[in-house]
Amino acid sequence: MSTPREKEAAKYLENHKILELMNNLTSMLFYYRPEQPREFLISQLEQMQASKLQAAGIPCLFDDSNLDAVCGILDPTNQGYISYNQYREALKTLGIQHFSECPEGLGNDRISHETFKREAKECLLKNAATFQM
Repeated sequence: MSTPREKEAAKYLENHKILELMNNLTSMLFYYRPEQPREFLISQLEQMQASKLQAAGIPCLFDDSNLDAVCGILDPTNQGYISYNQYREALKTLGIQHFSECPEGLGNDRISHETFKREAKECLLKNAATFQM
């Protein structure tokens, strides 16, 4: 059972997205493997601060080329769309838990690449933002 102090600490971490911040920074370290990790982390924190203040780009591990590659894997014949099941599972695989359950194209089970990439990018940026958006 949690003590009041532990509950208060957990609420603090949640409110300030500290765990997300640490996860993002650790993921970036593993992905980029910089020669100077401390300087790299400082740079990432500065970029996050700038993006919060100026609505600039939030540092994120995935970019358009990565999402294009995911579309290529899901749609090897390049039909221009994927099924809803592929959409849902791909977003979950990218670590996205909260996404549109009713994307454009759901009715005919044809989610366009653009719809998938737009949803993925929006959710990834929300996940990468370690401040309230």
